[in-house]
Amino acid sequence: MTLLTAAFLVLLLGAGACLLPLRNAVRVGFGIASQALATGLVWFSVVPVLLGGSAIIGDLAWAYPVGTLRIRLDALGAFFLVWSLPMTLLGSVYAAGYLRPYFNTGRHLGLHYALLNLTSLSFLLVYTGDHALVFLLGWEIAALAAWLLVIWDYTNQRVRFAGFNYLVSTHVGLIFLVAGFMILYTHTGSWELGSFGDWLRRNPGSERNAVFLLLVTSFGLKSAFFPFHSWLPRAHAAAPAHVSALMSGVIHKAGLYALVRFVWLIGTPDEWMGWFLIAFSACSAVVGALYTVGQRDLKRLLGYSSTENVGIAGIGFGVGCLGLSWHNPALVAIGFAGGLLHVLNHAFFKCQLFYAAGAVYQATHTVDMEKLGGLARLMPWTTVSFLIGGVAISALPPLNGFTSEFVIYSGLFPGAAASSGAEAIALGAKVALGLAGAVLAFVGAVSALSITRAFGVVFLGVARDANVVPPVEVSLWMRIPMALHGLGVVVLGVLPVLGFMLVRGPTEIALAVLPGALPGTSAGVLDPIAHTLSNIGLVSGALVAGVLLLLWLRSRLVRPPVASHVTWGCGYGQPNARMQYTGSSFSSDFAQRFRSVIVMLRRQKAPAGYFPTDAYLITDCVDAVERRLFSVIKHGDVSAGELSGHLREDDPRIAFAAALLALVLIAGLVVLSAGPLQ
Repeated sequence: MTLLTAAFLVLLLGAGACLLPLRNAVRVGFGIASQALATGLVWFSVVPVLLGGSAIIGDLAWAYPVGTLRIRLDALGAFFLVWSLPMTLLGSVYAAGYLRPYFNTGRHLGLHYALLNLTSLSFLLVYTGDHALVFLLGWEIAALAAWLLVIWDYTNQRVRFAGFNYLVSTHVGLIFLVAGFMILYTHTGSWELGSFGDWLRRNPGSERNAVFLLLVTSFGLKSAFFPFHSWLPRAHAAAPAHVSALMSGVIHKAGLYALVRFVWLIGTPDEWMGWFLIAFSACSAVVGALYTVGQRDLKRLLGYSSTENVGIAGIGFGVGCLGLSWHNPALVAIGFAGGLLHVLNHAFFKCQLFYAAGAVYQATHTVDMEKLGGLARLMPWTTVSFLIGGVAISALPPLNGFTSEFVIYSGLFPGAAASSGAEAIALGAKVALGLAGAVLAFVGAVSALSITRAFGVVFLGVARDANVVPPVEVSLWMRIPMALHGLGVVVLGVLPVLGFMLVRGPTEIALAVLPGALPGTSAGVLDPIAHTLSNIGLVSGALVAGVLLLLWLRSRLVRPPVASHVTWGCGYGQPNARMQYTGSSFSSDFAQRFRSVIVMLRRQKAPAGYFPTDAYLITDCVDAVERRLFSVIKHGDVSAGELSGHLREDDPRIAFAAALLALVLIAGLVVLSAGPLQ
């Protein structure tokens, strides 16, 4: 507990040091150094807990009505902390290169690094808080820090609107979260999460169902599940690359942590809760994947893929929830281990992809795929980084995205091992799980199409717009985080036993919820899967290494061909940039088949005359949910305007009367409500 407190103070003092009137380089140094020190302190605390040690518990006496603030670090919180702080540190290192043009300007980079420190500090509060107010404090610090990080380029109106959209969405989620906590506090009289769990386990019924739906809505907004995702693509497109990476890969994983934590507090959830999580998550995965196909903004594409991947992790959690309902230890272990492993893997490859996209933006000043092309020859480091992340996000061996989805597939197609020692799974349930597996396979195929499109258009061929700045490779500050994330992607794919080692502790907590569960049950379930994945990873890794070796030998031994001319070029004797596929044309056939979901807008000016000078065709994919939401808000605004038209706006007494009426109504509800005031 002492080391966690020290890490908290280091991050707080580091944030203060970043605000001192010093040079930007010194402020950045304070930020990175304080995060590195805090990460080391946290690791010394969480690694023993994660590897089977006892939970760390601490209390802090506080005045009424808050009561004693309890801090509790178990294996689930340790799992999230062990990678959240190091990845935030790598994001801060990346920012030193990404924000290099601002070092000698009037911009105060210390504020940006202070916010990164507060983000790490919020992780300590959320992942260790066993008190609702501590949890809410960390939740709100993360939300506000992320908002201020998003609006770095605040002079841009589009950036301000994206930040406002995110701020409103995250606080709508906060309202649902507080509502759920208020119901629980009303019944328990305590703010401790353990007391919440006691009541949830003993009181199944409509109120528990309402709390579950309130909390899932809040956590869905935090993690950008469909249809609560509309803030996400705008925020990722507007934020600096390292902020987008941390939001997608790290910050909003708090929603998934909270989802798992409260499912475990319920104990034995109702069966419908597991099916609801699977259906809700599968819908998110499908829609998120489909939206990636039509995007022309590289960062928006990666943003929508986050909605897809939180859905994949949610499917795993839904399987685990069904395992708790059916008292099936194998499904519990496979579901929660697969979901948590995908959370970890997604953090690695999604941060890597956003860092590569940020390198593209810094080098070319655009992420519009219809303008880019041919970057592979000029930016080899960035190209390899994006390729590794792209293969991983497509769930292809031997990289880490394949391992976690393989585990989730194992839960969706349970064999005899999943039924041994437990009640047999009904045929209808097996069919439903199989359909969810088919949906997951479809999502994987769409993801592979989307990332192939992005890589081919951006990195292969030649530039599609002559006005794009000729790029050069980015600085070492930006390449180091990309390389370390790429290393993690490869290692967790080729040696999946390392990932299983990290999720085994949290999985044991889930199994402990089952009556009569024996310690170490997860090992008997997960070890055979880990062994199979290790074999797949080693064989596929050896094949990839062999192909790369052959390509290298070919480049060394085979002489370059003598220049020749094509006898019959079929019109392509002198190819140019306009003869290439664009992103829109690459996916047009697929998008047409799903036009009810992938809404494409076309802006065009047809050529006129024999020698047209001005003609264009611009296509873009828009978010149907966002369009409907703004349409509703517009109509509501019109209705409010019509109502206010009947009132005298120049009379301030109307405003005072409305406020007084509201106070009277609130006071009346308080006085007339049954029961004593608490």
